[in-house]
Amino acid sequence: MQLRIFFKTYPETSKCPSCGKIGTIRRSRAKTIFESAVKASRIANLYKCKECGWRGMLKKYMMNKYSLITLAFYFVLIISVAYVISQVLKRNFGS
Repeated sequence: MQLRIFFKTYPETSKCPSCGKIGTIRRSRAKTIFESAVKASRIANLYKCKECGWRGMLKKYMMNKYSLITLAFYFVLIISVAYVISQVLKRNFGS
């Protein structure tokens, strides 16, 4: 079981969302203030298809169902450790 939450995507080698051809997507420059803000936030990158001219944003990282399971596991682990530490502190230093 991999305990990774985010998986890096490689849109340059995936299908174009518009025409479905593989390997035709390339990075694109920001043309509006909104696109510049999205690019600066590093959430997504801008891409353009060489074949059909599609232009849009694709996420750099993705999550899958195992990511959600991993997040839940980490959350339960943190709560459990915090509870154990609080009980040990109460027992040793409490009144």
